[in-house]
Parts: sequence; structure tokens; C-alpha cells
Amino acid sequence: MSDELVLVGDFSHETNTFATTPTNRPKFQERREYFGEQVDRKLRETNTAVGGVIDIAEDEQIELVHTVAASATPGGIIPQETYDFYCNQILAGIKKHRDALDGVLLCLHGAMVPEGMEDGEGPLVEKVREIVGDGVPIVVTLDLHGNITDQLVEEADALVAYESYPHIDMGDTGRRGMRILTETMRGETDPTMHIERPPVLAMGPLQNTLEGPMAEVMAKAREYEERDEIQKVNVFPGFHQADIPSMGFSIPVVADGDPDAAKAVARELAEYIWARREEFVGDFPTPSEAVAEAQRAATALDAEDGPIVMADVGDNPGGGGAADGTTVLREMIDQELTNAGFAIMHDPGVVAECANAGVGERVTVTMGGKTDDLHGEPIEDIDGYVKVITDGEFVNTGPMGTGSENHLGTAVHLKCGHEDGVSVIVTDNRLQPLDAEIWRHIGIQPERLDVLVVKSTNHYRADYESMASRVIPINSIGLVAMDPRKFDFSHIQRPQFPLDDMDDDAYPPWERSIEH
Repeated sequence: MSDELVLVGDFSHETNTFATTPTNRPKFQERREYFGEQVDRKLRETNTAVGGVIDIAEDEQIELVHTVAASATPGGIIPQETYDFYCNQILAGIKKHRDALDGVLLCLHGAMVPEGMEDGEGPLVEKVREIVGDGVPIVVTLDLHGNITDQLVEEADALVAYESYPHIDMGDTGRRGMRILTETMRGETDPTMHIERPPVLAMGPLQNTLEGPMAEVMAKAREYEERDEIQKVNVFPGFHQADIPSMGFSIPVVADGDPDAAKAVARELAEYIWARREEFVGDFPTPSEAVAEAQRAATALDAEDGPIVMADVGDNPGGGGAADGTTVLREMIDQELTNAGFAIMHDPGVVAECANAGVGERVTVTMGGKTDDLHGEPIEDIDGYVKVITDGEFVNTGPMGTGSENHLGTAVHLKCGHEDGVSVIVTDNRLQPLDAEIWRHIGIQPERLDVLVVKSTNHYRADYESMASRVIPINSIGLVAMDPRKFDFSHIQRPQFPLDDMDDDAYPPWERSIEH
């Protein structure tokens, strides 16, 4: 092993500032909270950024110091004490090993908003920089839904974002980030960055990198990276459920010692996105329309066709949704769908009622719509049959986050109505059902359903699209509504398309760019 030492810190949250429930430490503990050597044991050989970092460190014989790996399901603002707790895990490790460190690798998100702040990542990296000085490189891996601040660009040596949505390249991102850090530590590269911000807010389903305009944007980014001087072209469509000044599209480009090359590529790609802005706005069916279409399509299915997969976008817990939205489930019950599944309904009260009744018993419950008034009214007097109760523990087997642990708390398979009615997965904890193992762990084979609904925006595509006969994103209500025009913004930069009427020559305003 070489005598090179890299400190790794993983602290990730996508903050929906419109959500009213704070994301405190227990929310992180529900999803992921590992410390020290536990980080390596839990995340080694997983499709996570930290898993990728470990791979390259072993290849390059670099010693890693793990501090913390903490991640919570997206939700409301992080209380200051929670933010400080996890930041201090990283900062304490850096202070302890400061004199021996050759580099720092931080696996962050980019859309974290702590209490009383507009950005969680930039100030953290600034504090790291104050300790290690300018001579120790800092590389930051990020989710492509980051709302990237000028401070983050200024304080880090390089930013490295996911290239796919659904995020099937989390491990690859960790590997890319660790390679750039290693080359910088060894004097083989000298990263410099430039960021541009095209004023375009893309609807959630149209941020999908598997097809459509975002796929073409990503292909163009990869073409730029074939140039010798360009190390990484990051494309952030942003997270529009955050009412903060940095919210929106951003293009930070990393070049090897050539700021002019970084600037030229960032500006060219930003102009390309602006020219195609209309393609990032679309029409999608309402819950009643989507369910009716799924029912019609299901009648024509053959046994080998696979289910019709629908996405309840507005209530996606992966974007801060309450996960107890009722608008889609109500339509499924009212329109009498058969051989159908719904994941998830976050309703601890119903879970407790089912657990008290026991497996094999019938219950009459009022389900969902209990967190707020943004996701539909509770569905009253549901007659259901408790088929299965589990501990809610399963491991991702699909392409996204492969090997990662999931913790639903107690989970119930509740069959609503008659024997061939809608199977609902009711849970204690909020979790985006992006991996199909969530069904299998509770005794349902998703491939055998005619229709299934998942509370997700795009991540479900990674594991479900290959089994689906058809995919239907639903324009449902909630804190993750796909259309940014549904939100009342007070703090974002304006104008932004499609919130505002903008002429073709409204962009580029080059004064909004920044270099590092």
C-alpha cells in the first residue's frame, strides 16, 4: 500500500423546502447512518458513490479514512443541530488527520438546505478548505439534481455528478471522482472549473436521461469530454422543489488547467439547452385519465407482456412527497382495477391496525391523506384483507443502488376490496419504491400484476422498465408535482422558463457565470 491518505465523508439529502416536516437525525437513521469502519463494511461492493471510491482506492493502493455515511429520504429542511452533527463527523476526522491527508473526497447531494441557510454543501466544503488549506485537493461527487452554488464551485477542486437519471451510475460516479482526485494528488492534472446557468426548469419526467431531450444533452456532454483538456462536463437540471437562489439548471465544467476551455464548453452547452427549452415541458395524464388508460390497456395484455407501470410523480417520497397521497389509489379503487398493486402508502396508523388484527384478518381502515392537505383526502372505510406483515427489511437487487439496505419499518400487504382487488404496500417509513424487491419481499411478484403504481418520478425506470409493457407518468398533485409552475417561489432567480415569458434573446446573460 502507498503512503497516500484520503478522507471520505458521505452526507446526502435532497431538501424539499415546501415540505413542513423537518428532516432530523432519526430520519437519517431510518435510511442510512454509518460511522468509521462501518462505512466500508456496509458500502463496499455496492452501487453507491462510496462503493466506487473504495474500488479505486484499492486499485491505486490508497488508504481511506471513513468518517460518516449518512443519507435520509428527501423531505423538509434539516434542523441546524442535525446538520452540525453530521458535518462535525467529517470535520473532526479532517482535523485529526490533517497533517497526513493527501486528499478529501466528499460524497454529497447538491440540494441540501439546512435550517437558516440556503445551501448545505458549499459551507461544508468551505470549512473543509479552511482546515486543509489550498494544497490538499477536494473532490465532491454530487447527485445531478443538485442546485449548485457559486461557493461550492469556488471551494472544491472538482465537482463530479451522476450522468444518469435514474441514477444507475452512482458507483461509476464515485470511481470518476476518485480518479480525478488521485490524478490531482499526484500532480498529473490541475482541475479548474467554470459554471453556466441556463434559465430552464425541466419537468421531472423529462429529466429522464434514457430518452428525449435530456438523453441528447447528456450525449453532447460526453462528446465534449472526448477533448483532451476537458475532464468532466456536469449537467444539473436542478431540483425545483427548493425555493432557494441557486435552484435551477447549471453546467459546471471541469478542465485540466484550462479555464478558457471550461468556459467555452459550459457556455456552448448552456446555449444548446436554452435553444431546446420547449422540449422540457410536456403534457401528462391526470390520475383519473391515467387509471382509465391503464385499465383499457390491461384488457389487451397477454400473459408475457408484463405490467403497465404508472408513476405517481406528485407524491414521490424521493423528492420530498408525503408518500401518503391518495388521488391515484382512490381512482384505482373507484375504477375497480383488478390484479393491481400500489407502492407505497406511508400510514403508520393503518400499519398498526393491521398488525393488531393479524395476518388473515379483515380490517376496515381510513388510509392516507393524513400528513397535509396537499396530497388528497383520506380514503375512508376501506375494507381490506391483511395478507402479509414483514419487518420491511430488503436489499436492492436492481440497477440503482445495488446492494443497498432499505428499512420500511413494519410493512403490510393489504388487499383492498375483493380477492382480486388492489394490493397496497403500507409502511411505517417513507421510501421511494424504486427497486422491485420491495414487492417481492412482501410476497408479490410484480411481473405478474396487470397494473402497478409506484410513487416515483424517474428512478423506477431502472428496475421496472424492462418488465413493463408500458410506462405512464401521472401528473398527480403533491410536493413533487412535475410542473414547476405549480409552486409559489419567492427566492429563486428570475426569469426562468417556463415560469416566465422569455424571448429567444433573453439568454445568455453571461454576467451570471463564475469561474474557479
